[in-house]
Amino acid sequence: MGAEFPRSEPGQFVQVTVPGELMLRRPFAVAGQTDGHEIELLVELRGKGTKGLAALAEGAGVDVLGPLGTGFSMPGDGESAVLVAGGIGVAGLRLLALRLAEERRPALMLVGARTREELVTGVVPHEPGLAIELATDDGSAGFPGMVTDLLERRVVDLGGARLYCCGPPAMLREAARISGAAGLRCEALVEEIMACGVGACRGCVVRTRSGYKTACSDGPVFDAAELVFDETMEA
Repeated sequence: MGAEFPRSEPGQFVQVTVPGELMLRRPFAVAGQTDGHEIELLVELRGKGTKGLAALAEGAGVDVLGPLGTGFSMPGDGESAVLVAGGIGVAGLRLLALRLAEERRPALMLVGARTREELVTGVVPHEPGLAIELATDDGSAGFPGMVTDLLERRVVDLGGARLYCCGPPAMLREAARISGAAGLRCEALVEEIMACGVGACRGCVVRTRSGYKTACSDGPVFDAAELVFDETMEA
């Protein structure tokens, strides 16, 4: 990306114009940013948009809008950080892990997926002070079970920690339940389809205890205790 791209905060995202017949931009979490302000995106091949981006030649230009949205807050004094990522949710937490390492803050990152093959470990930062534990639903790597099962085992030792999570709605719901029962603050990055990216179209609303809010402008990071995980969010 261009050298003039503004500094992104962990949890923020960009809207990318994809080639071909698609008219709407596609949202991607800012997964990394260099000192020269170049940004890194983690792209999983899912549909026409991501496949179109993957087909671009090296050096091809794309139109990017951002950084957008409300990101994570950093841990307070005396707080450690626990990052919980499910599947491609690693992308939403990677920049946070890098910034925590820059500030020499201790952190634990729990990374889960259904199988060993689906673990997104190649882009997980290996930085001093960042401990990494893996979990797979089928037990093929790391802890045998869901990443939230691993979190529930670790939470007894996490006094004074702040949780950060990104992944499927069911995972966020469990992380919110576990953190709430333990009396820990938890910030959740929700994954929603976003059209405009600036809150104008209201096509990405999520339900909270204070009413419906837009994921793109009010979020995508929310206090997990404020989210209402209804049938719409679970779909």
